[in-house]
Amino acid sequence: MTRSDLASPGSERAFDFINPVLLAAGGLLFLSFGYTEMAGSDMWWHLAAGRELLQTGSPWMVDDWSYSAHGGDWLNHEWLADIVYYCWVSAFGLTSLVYWKWLVVVTTFLLLQVSLYKQTGNTFAALIGASIAAAIAAPFIDVRPHLYTLLLFCLLIYLLLERQPTRWLLASLFVVWVNLHGGFFFGLMALGILIFPWRQFSLDAFRVALVTGLICVAASVFNPSGFKTFLYPLIYAFDSSSPYRELGEWHDPFRAGGIRSPLFFYFMWTPLLALLYALPAVRKTAGVPWEGMVLTALTLAMALTSRRFIPIFAISLSLMLAPLLALLFRQVRLRALQYVLAITALLFACLRLLPYPLQSAPAFHYLTAQYSYPDDMISFMQANDFRGNVYALYNWGGYIHWRTDGELKVFIDGRADTVFDAKTYFHYLGVLSGKPGWISAIESSGADFVIWPYERRGGQEKLQELLATGRWRALYQDSVSWAAARKGVELPATPQFAQPSPISELSRAMVALRSGNAQGALTSAQLVRAEIPWQKQACQLEIDLLRGVGEFKAAEDTLWDCLSYFPTRMLR
Repeated sequence: MTRSDLASPGSERAFDFINPVLLAAGGLLFLSFGYTEMAGSDMWWHLAAGRELLQTGSPWMVDDWSYSAHGGDWLNHEWLADIVYYCWVSAFGLTSLVYWKWLVVVTTFLLLQVSLYKQTGNTFAALIGASIAAAIAAPFIDVRPHLYTLLLFCLLIYLLLERQPTRWLLASLFVVWVNLHGGFFFGLMALGILIFPWRQFSLDAFRVALVTGLICVAASVFNPSGFKTFLYPLIYAFDSSSPYRELGEWHDPFRAGGIRSPLFFYFMWTPLLALLYALPAVRKTAGVPWEGMVLTALTLAMALTSRRFIPIFAISLSLMLAPLLALLFRQVRLRALQYVLAITALLFACLRLLPYPLQSAPAFHYLTAQYSYPDDMISFMQANDFRGNVYALYNWGGYIHWRTDGELKVFIDGRADTVFDAKTYFHYLGVLSGKPGWISAIESSGADFVIWPYERRGGQEKLQELLATGRWRALYQDSVSWAAARKGVELPATPQFAQPSPISELSRAMVALRSGNAQGALTSAQLVRAEIPWQKQACQLEIDLLRGVGEFKAAEDTLWDCLSYFPTRMLR
């Protein structure tokens, strides 16, 4: 089946002009789906790993950042992605990572849009199909290497629909993919489905497809860990006893909490539309998208097991739905109406993107939840040259690595079972939940310091219980965290403080608030916003304090000023 077979009479001439308009609409629309706010904690250790890889000059890594697994092997199967991260930040700055994210997201779904056009010959169906996929996937679009799997999956679709790429090109793709992200394993499964001779089956065609698949499997062995990289995703996916399966991204989509895609619960039923392909009239006009239907069935089963697979289900679903959408849009034969629909799509994309900033700093602040990390705390630790073992929040481990490069070693971090065993994770869960004996657990681990959230995870209660033992001393508190040092750890007679900055001023604001000095807190919050007007904590603090003294108009003005930098739902 070719594109011209599916095009409606006169559509080629009309769509020659409309194609660029709908591609522009798609690019803007896909960019708007790249503004998902997530606490991208893995991003930090990926950055630190990229730096470490370039420092050591070797892709074979051992743990140098924790004290619980120090010196152990680290299966860093995303090493190439880490180098890309670090090189990007070195060249363009930390906050520019949002541009990397947007570039990958837009490229991914534009590739899908073009592929759907190749499949159906209908630009409107291509835009709608790719937009549905982007909308379903949007809650999972984070600054993480998993975006490469979405990109390369769409590239694979682009290469294999309506064409037969050379084997060396496919093999090269998998050599890159296996070193960027563990999703290469799904890529191999998708490859098998896409190259299978669904429409003209013969033993010769099957043999050609089999050889191509085996070559790509062999190409995937070209990674630092060899076949071990193949085993890791299998073990992780099928070992239901692993405590790391309790991380939110691995939960099934029906389980409360964690990342959720509301649209998934509507579109999980749309594979039933495949029944329409049983109708002779539909088959004759649209053909049967066997690849799309098989990929949709496979990825739906995966997504129902773990929500992290919802984005690849969304992309697969678009391949199944696009021919049906094309049947619908081919009824639109009036060129004037086609122009109106194209311009409407472009205007809608512009309006959807309009509230969001293209400036990197406020976008990075909210998209990565930068405000939730102990920035000033680490600056204080560095100003006093503190080194040693730190028991810290799991999500903060990577940030500590990025800031201290191993000078402060953590108990556990987001590298999960690529470094840490189940016993280590259960140890951390006991501390996190405040299980009886949690203080003894920290002390027996060999920790010199504890850095913990002040307001969350039982923070204030944990600090008081530690101090009550007489074996720990309060060290410092910033806007989000407190630190305690074990007695016996040498402390400076006169603590040193980092250079004054908006972040240290924010610490003063929160300390003033905690001590009951509302006016001092308000003054400091306003000083912070004078330098960083979008700073989330300073914004919320100023809003709350103004409301507290009855200045509701000023509070409302502050709220809208903060939202003008980034339209977050985190401010209220």
